Amino acid sequence: MTPLLLDTSSWVEYLRDSRSPSCERVDELIRNNAVLATTDIVIMELLAGAREPDDRKKLWAFLNRCVMLPVRPMFEYEKAAELYLRCRANGFTPANTNDLLVASVAIGKKVPLLAADADFEHIASVSSLKLVA
Repeated sequence: MTPLLLDTSSWVEYLRDSRSPSCERVDELIRNNAVLATTDIVIMELLAGAREPDDRKKLWAFLNRCVMLPVRPMFEYEKAAELYLRCRANGFTPANTNDLLVASVAIGKKVPLLAADADFEHIASVSSLKLVA
């Protein structure tokens, strides 16, 4: 079964229990024991936002059940830079270069991405990134 990579934005929606479509989708995936994936950048962003030790413990409980899709520096960084240039050439400047790395991991590993960040829609429009609702 192909794992589903969750961006930081989807995790944040879920952890805040925002009741947004992304929050509800993550909740459904967890309830159904879906194969979820994460990557280095997502882990760093989530842990950086977790101010309390209990929050970090909760995050690790979720992240430890995920398939790890590590960043391959020479590959994903180059692909992220290419995505940035492609976005710029199409009139869009991504707000967060970490999103480009997350997208590069998803593209390189050929896994779909769940994100609550509209920038990924722009990235998908100029690449082979597959987004899920």
